[in-house]
Amino acid sequence: MSAPRAAAVAHRAAAGTVCLIVFAGAGTGAALADDNGMADKSAQAIADASRKAMSEVTSMRMVAKVTEGAGTTGLDIRFDEAGSCVGSVTPPGGSGRAEVIKRGDDVWMKLDDELLRAQAPGAAAEDAIALIDGRYLHGTTDNAMLRDFAQFCDLDHFKKEFSAKPAGERLTKGPTTTVDGRPAITVTGKRGGDTGTYEVSTQDEPYLLRIQGAKASGERVQATFSAFDEPVRAQPPAPGDTVDLSELR
Repeated sequence: MSAPRAAAVAHRAAAGTVCLIVFAGAGTGAALADDNGMADKSAQAIADASRKAMSEVTSMRMVAKVTEGAGTTGLDIRFDEAGSCVGSVTPPGGSGRAEVIKRGDDVWMKLDDELLRAQAPGAAAEDAIALIDGRYLHGTTDNAMLRDFAQFCDLDHFKKEFSAKPAGERLTKGPTTTVDGRPAITVTGKRGGDTGTYEVSTQDEPYLLRIQGAKASGERVQATFSAFDEPVRAQPPAPGDTVDLSELR
């Protein structure tokens, strides 16, 4: 599976699982209110408040592991509503890593040698390694190779998915906990054969700090969220560090 395709698979799996109940993000570097009252609310009220908070965010960081039939995809992505995106993807199998930068319609992706060898047989991989020479591949969102990843960077898509109220959700309020030192309240939910555990901040805005979910199909997701409303610095590589995909045809 290619790195862009792996990212797209993770996108769909993550969105489908987290949409089970509620979604939002972790806070900014500003001073935080000590108690936002979430711990005293019902599970449904917590979910509703978190959906509202998510619908208003302008950027976020997502660190996730999504496991499905092909294996586990690892993601560490920052993206915003302007279409900027920066981060890394580890495709299923754990062979290599892709670094990705997106700004507007332009996408830059750097596949390390291990990943290139995992994606191409023998001599073809070595030829690709020599040709690319450690540089970023550059193309636009119109390029078939990069299109799936460009869709993954669409924060507006996530916001629509996460702020929607799933039909038939059954929510249960759980205990208080902490996520990376930040206080949270747990909400668990079931819908059909899908289950999820969600930890929503009880400090400042009711952002979702962590999710662990499983779908009836066997897909599993673990993710944490942070850096909400912080700038996404998607700085393009220097021209000498890139190679245009059109040159590789």
